[in-house]
Amino acid sequence: MDHPLVLVLILVLLNFNTDVSGQVVVPSMNPLAVGSNVTLNLVPESPINIGTWSYETTTIVLFYPGGSIVSTSYQGRVSFNRSSAELSISSLQLNDSGLYTVQGMEPVLTAVVTLSVQEPISNVTLRANATDLVELNDTAIFTCSVSSGTSLSYRWMNGSSEVAASDRVRLGVGNSTLSIVSVTRYDEGPFRCEVINGISNGTSQPIGLNVRYGPSNLTMMVVPEMTIGHTAYKTGSDITLSCSAQSKPAVSYKWRFNGVFLNEQSPQLSLQNTRENQTGSYTCLAHNNVTLRYATMTTMIKIVEPISAVSLNRDGKPPILDQSFTLRCEVTGPVDYIHWLINGQVISLNNRTFCSTDNKTMVINPIQFSDSGEYICEAFNAVSNKTSMTYTLVVNYGPEMPVITGPALGETGHNLTFNCSASSQPPSQFSWFFNGSQVVTGSVYETGPLTLASHGGYTCMAFNNITGRNSTVSKMLIVIEPVTMAMVKVMGAQPIADNMFTLTCETTGTIYSIHWMKNSWPLYADNRTDFSMNNNTLTFNSVQDSDIGDYQCSASNPLSNMTSSNYRLIVNYGPEMPVITGPALGETGHNLTFNCSASSQPPSQFSWFFNGSQVVTGSVYETGPLTLASHGEYTCMAFNNVTGRNSTVSKMLIVIEPVTMAMVKVMGAQPIADNMFTLTCETTGTIYSIHWMKNSWPLYADNRTDFSMNNNTLTFNSVQDSDIGDYQCSASNPLSNMTSSNYRLIVNYGPEMPVITGPALGETGHNLTFNCSASSQPPSQFSWFFNGSQVVTGSVYETGPLTLASHGEYTCMAFNNVTGRNSTVSKMLIVIAPVTMTMVKVIGAQPILNERFSLTCETAGTVYSIQWMRNGWPLYADNRTDFSMNNNTLTFNSVQDSDIGDYQCSASNPLSNMTSSNYRLIVNYGPEMPVITGPALGETGHNLTFNCSASSQPPSQFIWFFNGSQVVTGSVYETGPLTLASHGEYTCMAFNNVTGRNSTVSKMLIVIEPVTMAMVKVMGAQPIADNMFTLTCETTGTIYSIHWMKNGWPLYADNRTDFSMNNNTLTFNSVQDSDNGDYQCSASNPLSNMTSSNYRLIVNYGPEVPVITGPALGETGHNLTFNCSASSQPPSQFSWFFNGSLVVTGSIYETGPLTLASHGEYTCMAFNNVTGRNRTVSKILTVVEPVTMTMVKAMGSQPILNQTFSLTCETTGTIYSIQWMRNSWPLYADNRTDFSIDNNTLTFNSVQHSDNGDYQCSAYNPLSNMTSTEYRLIVNYGPERPVIMSPDIAMTGYIVTFNCTASSQPPSQFSWFFNGSQVAAGSVYKTGPLTLASHGEYTCVAFNNVTGRNRTVSKILTVVEPVIMTMVKAMGSQPILNQTFSLTCETTGTIYSIQWMRNSWPLYADNRTDFSIDNNTLTFNSVQHSDNGDYQCSAYNPLSNMTSTEYRLIVNYGPERPVIMSPDIAMTGYIVTFNCTASSQPPSQFSWFFNGSQVAAGSVYKTGPLTLASHGEYTCVAFNNVTGRNRTVSKILTVVEPVIMTMVKAMGSQPILNQTFSLTCETTGTIYSIQWMRNSWPLYADNRTDFSIDNNTLTFNSVQHSDNGDYQCSAYNPLSNMTSTEYRLIVNYGPERPVIMSPDIAMTGYIVTFNCTASSQPPSQFSWFFNGSQVAAGSVYKTGPLTLASHGEYTCVAFNNLTVRNSTVSKMLTIIEAITSVTVKRNKLPIASDNLTLTCDVTGHYDTIYWMKDNLSLVLNNTLNSDITISNNSLHFSPVKVSNDGNYQCVATNLFGPNTSPKYQLLVNYGPKSVNISGPVSVVIGSVTTVTLKCSADSRPISEYGWKFNNQSVLGTGPMIAVIASLENAGDYTCVAKNPVTNISMSNTISVDVTGHSNAPPFQARVGLMLTALLALSLCL
Repeated sequence: MDHPLVLVLILVLLNFNTDVSGQVVVPSMNPLAVGSNVTLNLVPESPINIGTWSYETTTIVLFYPGGSIVSTSYQGRVSFNRSSAELSISSLQLNDSGLYTVQGMEPVLTAVVTLSVQEPISNVTLRANATDLVELNDTAIFTCSVSSGTSLSYRWMNGSSEVAASDRVRLGVGNSTLSIVSVTRYDEGPFRCEVINGISNGTSQPIGLNVRYGPSNLTMMVVPEMTIGHTAYKTGSDITLSCSAQSKPAVSYKWRFNGVFLNEQSPQLSLQNTRENQTGSYTCLAHNNVTLRYATMTTMIKIVEPISAVSLNRDGKPPILDQSFTLRCEVTGPVDYIHWLINGQVISLNNRTFCSTDNKTMVINPIQFSDSGEYICEAFNAVSNKTSMTYTLVVNYGPEMPVITGPALGETGHNLTFNCSASSQPPSQFSWFFNGSQVVTGSVYETGPLTLASHGGYTCMAFNNITGRNSTVSKMLIVIEPVTMAMVKVMGAQPIADNMFTLTCETTGTIYSIHWMKNSWPLYADNRTDFSMNNNTLTFNSVQDSDIGDYQCSASNPLSNMTSSNYRLIVNYGPEMPVITGPALGETGHNLTFNCSASSQPPSQFSWFFNGSQVVTGSVYETGPLTLASHGEYTCMAFNNVTGRNSTVSKMLIVIEPVTMAMVKVMGAQPIADNMFTLTCETTGTIYSIHWMKNSWPLYADNRTDFSMNNNTLTFNSVQDSDIGDYQCSASNPLSNMTSSNYRLIVNYGPEMPVITGPALGETGHNLTFNCSASSQPPSQFSWFFNGSQVVTGSVYETGPLTLASHGEYTCMAFNNVTGRNSTVSKMLIVIAPVTMTMVKVIGAQPILNERFSLTCETAGTVYSIQWMRNGWPLYADNRTDFSMNNNTLTFNSVQDSDIGDYQCSASNPLSNMTSSNYRLIVNYGPEMPVITGPALGETGHNLTFNCSASSQPPSQFIWFFNGSQVVTGSVYETGPLTLASHGEYTCMAFNNVTGRNSTVSKMLIVIEPVTMAMVKVMGAQPIADNMFTLTCETTGTIYSIHWMKNGWPLYADNRTDFSMNNNTLTFNSVQDSDNGDYQCSASNPLSNMTSSNYRLIVNYGPEVPVITGPALGETGHNLTFNCSASSQPPSQFSWFFNGSLVVTGSIYETGPLTLASHGEYTCMAFNNVTGRNRTVSKILTVVEPVTMTMVKAMGSQPILNQTFSLTCETTGTIYSIQWMRNSWPLYADNRTDFSIDNNTLTFNSVQHSDNGDYQCSAYNPLSNMTSTEYRLIVNYGPERPVIMSPDIAMTGYIVTFNCTASSQPPSQFSWFFNGSQVAAGSVYKTGPLTLASHGEYTCVAFNNVTGRNRTVSKILTVVEPVIMTMVKAMGSQPILNQTFSLTCETTGTIYSIQWMRNSWPLYADNRTDFSIDNNTLTFNSVQHSDNGDYQCSAYNPLSNMTSTEYRLIVNYGPERPVIMSPDIAMTGYIVTFNCTASSQPPSQFSWFFNGSQVAAGSVYKTGPLTLASHGEYTCVAFNNVTGRNRTVSKILTVVEPVIMTMVKAMGSQPILNQTFSLTCETTGTIYSIQWMRNSWPLYADNRTDFSIDNNTLTFNSVQHSDNGDYQCSAYNPLSNMTSTEYRLIVNYGPERPVIMSPDIAMTGYIVTFNCTASSQPPSQFSWFFNGSQVAAGSVYKTGPLTLASHGEYTCVAFNNLTVRNSTVSKMLTIIEAITSVTVKRNKLPIASDNLTLTCDVTGHYDTIYWMKDNLSLVLNNTLNSDITISNNSLHFSPVKVSNDGNYQCVATNLFGPNTSPKYQLLVNYGPKSVNISGPVSVVIGSVTTVTLKCSADSRPISEYGWKFNNQSVLGTGPMIAVIASLENAGDYTCVAKNPVTNISMSNTISVDVTGHSNAPPFQARVGLMLTALLALSLCL
């Protein structure tokens, strides 16, 4: 190389080059295989003149203009392209992996890339520690290995799903090992491992696991289910119990009954034709002989015999009212309880009704009517219920409540019939008595033709021959005659208004009552109208216009009545209510007309008076042209020449002149804002009132605006802008008005409220414009200041191009050269630069559900704030989502599905913002919430489809299990045609191969068969009303429920209708008509139903409710027809009876012409030939004659007010009753009016005006009536209520007229008295011209010369003179605010009262204003601003008044409420302006003081540039030179400097959990307050967090995990602030909650692995201890093969080397020794009747031992075998019996399962017993040669046999012996049987009789016998 120094320099410069360009290095491939080639390209392509390529720290090639140098180690392997800077490397090796860098000096750039060179993967192998495993017991360990390959990553697959680590699934050794702890049935695989690197991959062969499990989910089904409502099964039932469980391999089953094992080992146990002794507990035991686990399930079965019969009978005497009565219920069969019912309702026991202990007997004591009804008893047990037949209870009683039906009135000559009835069981007998003497028997009594002697008491006696009781009832009969005539007549004078007037009602006949009517409406007494005692006289005490009308009287008795013709009443009256119509005001020169009218009968005459002098007569008065002299009083007098009365009315006329001119003028100076300003209204003409207007709207006084007393002056106390407008005043009187032209008011003010408009922010390089405005009249002038220095004048200020130096305060000053005032306003301008870039990036791993995930927002530019958005909506922190202090990082503490979306971050400052592009967040999760959709029920033969779904990302894979066994994979499972075996649990497992999680869901499927038939049938007799009737629903098929319907509507049980327990029987306890209809039953299960056809129910009943239709009254000579009907099914037949005798049959009965003998009782009997019942109904027919005459007559003297007066009603004919009427309205007795017993006399005890009227009486019977003519009643009275009509007050010179009236019949005469002396007679008295001496009492005396009574009335007349003068004057000094001030009202004339006014409004006393006793003095106790105004006083008496002129009141005050307007705080270098104002009359003068020293005078004070010495108190003193008062106000000005620095620092040690930890905020500058933040959110003190007094120290009293975060402190004063950078707080803690995961128990020979975990920051270190001695370090500890010495406590100690804390956790491991052998041993040879013991010999540890015989568990109790007992591990037979034979096993169990011994066969040795000899007992010689005898015995082992002949032993043994048939061999043969084991012998003897001739000698015979015995012995051997 020519220039080595240059190259060195190049390398040195490149090493110092730190620039990062926009280029990147892109390899041709990455990663790469060993031996391959690669090319590194610079993108975008860029030639480099000077630079290097390097690997890690080694230079590969150095290039420069004109050449390049390749490193020696790379020569031959690399090539370099200068034009593109491309580098190629060949034959790559593993050590070529690493960082490759290209650096350029010309141009300057740096780019890097990392290459990965890898070796390909080959021969992936998978091994498992075991494949046959037991669920939850074993751990599966898989190891994955490769023959070659580098940079390996492993992925495990279970089937098609990826395996993820969990609490049971662990990955180790770089994920190359997979451990599944406590395997489950779902872990069977197949499992594969996939190995991947960047250039290749490989997959192992699969390995599957065989996981044995169960039994689990043991279920038991009992078929059939118990009938609904039953709690047991009926005897004879066939019951099947089925047991099923999930297990692999299949389980074996055993059954226990009441704890005893049964000889049944299948899943089903059948109980056939069950009996009651089979009631008990049934247990199913399922056992898996591989897992050695078992499960049990128990159910109770109860068998009960049903009830067969129930009957209900009376016990003792029949039911008698108020006596005891007993019913007995007899039941056949077992009974649990008995219900008693009456009329279908359950009987509630009470103090009268009680039952025996077993409820079989019910006693009612005493029995009552309410106990009548239909009784049944119903017996129940667990399987049945049965109801007795109905017992109908009827209570005998009576007679009670006898009743006589018949008329109470009768007419002479008529016949009457009385009927008597009484409530009685049985029916009563009757006897009749008249006035005490018996006249007849029977329920009906008919009188002969009535006479007056027939009047009296009729008595009926009812008698009951069963109860022996009688009861009587009586009825009075009155005999009367009819009413004939009624007439209204006048009594006395004609009707005059207010006088008494009387009408009378004259009548003939017997009169019960008289009623008066007016205009056909009933008339009643009131305070003006009286009736006489008998109502025949109507008196108007003071007849009025309202009494005008047509009057009638009506007289009556109960059998007849009569009403009079009309009498027309017209009343004379008046004159009354005179009225003058005409104007009250008039203008001079005009004519006026007055009209006078009055109410009067006949019409009135009129006279007119002016000021007391008569001027004209007639109703109309017309004046001439008016003058001021026409002012006065105009009086009209109305006069009635019939009544002799007059009445006057007056009207005042006021004459005035019109208004002519109104003008608004200014008083004093022009209007200045806040100063006083006054307008006045000048007028000409007579003025009643002045009103002010502003802008055409009315103007009213307020706290700034006052009006003078007469309203002609308008004063603004402090004129304001709001007062600007057009003002007018309007002057008016009642006849004219005038409004002034507009006065325009404009107020000078300001400047006020200066405002700067313009931006608060600006960007560098831009121009800004500020506009300044202020409210001012005239307009203001403006000056601009920047940071205190003036820069320009005018309202607009335009900056040049902005720089950062343009940042500052811009001030505008507005000045008014008229008001001399100025006002300033400032605006801060902030200059900033724009935001340029935002981008969302992921921090760390991808999002996994429930794990932490972070996003960051990378930005460029000045950023004020960062806002995060999801799906376009703002995102805020919550309990799962945190933001960093500057909001640039978004952290999900536990990312969830709900976090999925498009995320953006937006960075902004006030002038610019930028939002990033979307980052799509998708969270992997699940599976969750698996759901199976599909039916829960299915029918046999049908296919069903189940769908499984689960929420999962990515989607789940699915596996289906039926009753625990896998059946299919995939989300859909379709069954084949269903059978009953398809019933069970279907389970779907959802698995996510990304998250490695699974989730299961199960669904039970019930398989049933359809319903096929339903039919309604009748049970028992046909339906009879009130009887029991039953329907049953016959069905076939599986029935879940039965429902009944009537006429298509559902039917429910009620008090008459019951359903059987299973609803298949419908019983009507008492069937009724309402039960008629079409009945159906519907049987159903969840998948099918069937409804029966209609059964039509028609109920036979009746007859019921018989009814007779026909008249109750009839007249002789007429024919009547009666109709009889009754409700009945089938229809009834009818019979008719008259007074008890049958007269005709059929529903209709027609009488002949009626006579008095036709009077009586007509009875109809209805009969139903089906029900056999009859009902009767009766009707009384009364025959009567008509009424003929009535008349009202007076009895005694004429009617006088308040005296007694009587009227009588004379009648002819038969009278039932008399009714009185007044004015045609019915009349009733009251406290003044009485009627005689028969109502024919009417007596007024104290006759009144209200009794006046037309009286009539009306007499009647049921077939005729007559009313009398009217009798007019008028009552004399008076005089009453005298009245004087006149004025109460009058003025001297006037004449007064008094009118006196009184109510009187006849009219009164009058006399007048003045102050006690008589002055005149007559009703009218007129005075002469009045003087003060005319004042006094005027009395009127009214006298009635008929009644001889008089009445007086008096009236006081007051005479007064007019008021002439009023004036308001001030008392004492002028008005001063808050001091006392008084006004007085001077007057001349007689004064009744004085009224004060302000601004024309009435003035009343309050807490500051008092009036003197006579109201002439007004005193202000503390005069106020609000008291300003125009004051007047008005004096008056009742006839005149006068108001004073206005007095203007203005109050001097102040100064008050001084105010300083200025800022409270400012920074050094600024100028501050203070303005001082105060409220004052007159205006105040001002002085300024700083910290007590005077600095200026005037209302405005401006400081120089501020320094810290300018801090202090500025005081303004306001002074009023009129009131001599002064007021001061002060303001503190605070001068501060800006804050410049804040920093968070830790105080003391690092943060340790639960210890104290402190942070401090170091600051520079004047600090007002410090605020702490965590994760950008404000932080506040709580029970763990404290702040120092100045808030600069944050102390955690007990720092917690929740305190982790980024902390900042912000320091500020009112003019500046600064926030520190973030301090990241991470709390060290732990170790906490250490946990050991391992089994609790294990057997010797096994290896156990312990895993220890603990929560800790930083992570803990672990040590293991066994029984206190350390055995290992690390989180995992694996034991060697276990021995009994391995039993003990295993302790894990977790240690944190930062917190220096440790935490321990221990776990006991129990080691038990496996059972290795189990055998059964006996203590001796088993011999019957001896004791025997079997012992279970066990090698190893066991917990329990149980015994089995013939594969069934042996449970010993007294029921099965009282001679066998178990003691520890031994089975004792005491004694042993042959029945104990069998194969015995003992089972030893521990926690790991049972271990069963080989079978031991027990055969019990016994006998011999029952020795029998067979053979002939009688032999004839010659018929046989030999006789064979055979001996047998029951024995184990087989017995040995010996023989004796005639008790002598013979040579021979064995069970058989043969002897020669000879006489010598006849005799007794004995067989002896002996058991060689039991050593027991037993014998039996048989006699053999031989007859005939013996051929052989005895010896030969004996030899033959021995030979035969030897032969038999040889055969046996």
